Amino acid sequence: MDTVLWIISKVFWRLASPDISLLLVLSVGVCLLYFGREKLGRRLVAVATTIIILFSLLPISSMLLIPLENRFPIPEPLPEDINGVIVLGGAEHPILTESRGQVSLIGSAERLTTFVSLARRFSDAKFVYAGGQGAIGAQKYKAAFTARLFFEQMGLDPDRVIFDSQSRNTLENAQNIFKLVKPQKGEKWVLITSAWHMPRSVGVFRKLGWEVIPYPVDFKTTGKLELTLRIPPELSTTSAVSNVIYEWIGLTYYRLLGRTSELFPGPA
Repeated sequence: MDTVLWIISKVFWRLASPDISLLLVLSVGVCLLYFGREKLGRRLVAVATTIIILFSLLPISSMLLIPLENRFPIPEPLPEDINGVIVLGGAEHPILTESRGQVSLIGSAERLTTFVSLARRFSDAKFVYAGGQGAIGAQKYKAAFTARLFFEQMGLDPDRVIFDSQSRNTLENAQNIFKLVKPQKGEKWVLITSAWHMPRSVGVFRKLGWEVIPYPVDFKTTGKLELTLRIPPELSTTSAVSNVIYEWIGLTYYRLLGRTSELFPGPA
């Protein structure tokens, strides 16, 4: 059942995400213009173009990101008696890593660099990496392989790390790690993931009865909203808005399915 829901959610979002749906609307509008349905075609093109312009000029992605990123503070200084550190995958580009034979990362590399830094600070703790593959058609390319290569390059012995390479989403990240390490009540485990992803992640861990110490990284905003018009250097703002909308939908979806402890988890 979980696999069916996972596939449905992936297919739905591929079609419903703003960047894809706006492209589809534009394409349909252009086709209608070409085939003589000019009135409807102009309307579709005008609507899609207006939305893209608004996404580009207004700080919509920041407005949606800031509540997520500000939800949990950075927990420094950390307690001295840390039992373990967990990092969730999401910084890796597994297909490029496999194809080129060297580490390929995307814009969330802070997850891995912070993990390595804490591994050097807490030599007696356990260290866990959770990251498989979230794409339906690329299951043979695992993020854990990229992470292992990265840790080797950074001087962290991969044998110190417990790897979960089978998880496909945040829910499976938490479930698989829980089975691997079997945390005891009262233990102190640090959870590293992107700040915007932390509320949903904490909610999943809490649902399992595992109260972790959230360590947010990979911030995309300063934490304060700047209400200014701007001209972006590239046409990436629609994708940025799509990503943060996905996270808000994910929070709601996980809560409706009972996967998280609350709708918008915050500090305990």
